[in-house]
Amino acid sequence: MLQKILLYFLVLLTGTFGVFERTQAQSSVQGAQTKEPDKSPSDKHSPTRLLEIGIGPTAYKGDLASSYRKWASAFYIGVKFNRKHRVNGHLNLAIGSITGQNPSYVFTGESETTPTPNLYFKTTFFSLNYDLQINLIKTPRWIVYVSQGIGFMRYNPKDEYGNNFQDQLNTRAANETYGSISAILPTQAGVIYLLPNGYGAGIQGGWLNTQTDYLDNISQWGNRSKKDNALWLKFQFIVPLTF
Repeated sequence: MLQKILLYFLVLLTGTFGVFERTQAQSSVQGAQTKEPDKSPSDKHSPTRLLEIGIGPTAYKGDLASSYRKWASAFYIGVKFNRKHRVNGHLNLAIGSITGQNPSYVFTGESETTPTPNLYFKTTFFSLNYDLQINLIKTPRWIVYVSQGIGFMRYNPKDEYGNNFQDQLNTRAANETYGSISAILPTQAGVIYLLPNGYGAGIQGGWLNTQTDYLDNISQWGNRSKKDNALWLKFQFIVPLTF
């Protein structure tokens, strides 16, 4: 399903920008014929700041899922600092949800009491992070990059009825509590296509690399020793900022 979405997006992106390219070429020819010598600043220089607005799927990996296979969604807004250097900064805010389920999950470790972990969860999250993006390719039209960031996320796992798991002590081991904020170290890669006027589109994907084992409300009764993680994919529209 995800491969079909990506394929559809890339075909749509290619076709859309093909039309824009032809329109831009026709405008350039007409401009040359009418002899308009002074070009606008946006034609001479790439914008130094880009606003990113995007949506995309999210997937979870943890005690209730050994692979990224159950999808939710998120909304993203960010600012990319597009100065002419190899390394640029990027600020990103995300609001979305992560979910997971395993009806046959059983804790296989030792416990003083009978384990009764939850078999389903859904958490809404809010995250804010700053990245350093390394441009592998940077031309007036294309930017291909990898990035590493640091930030935090606020999460709140709930059951299928919308009740907070933090209040359901029977779903965790005795005296097991946790907070609702975690550090994140997102690792990502992406590609952006820009038109001559600075507008564009792009796709970005990567891992949140959370520093918590409680996205799913399961830790001591978990069969995995690693922290929970989430995969996110973003389809984004780019707008140049002139201020």
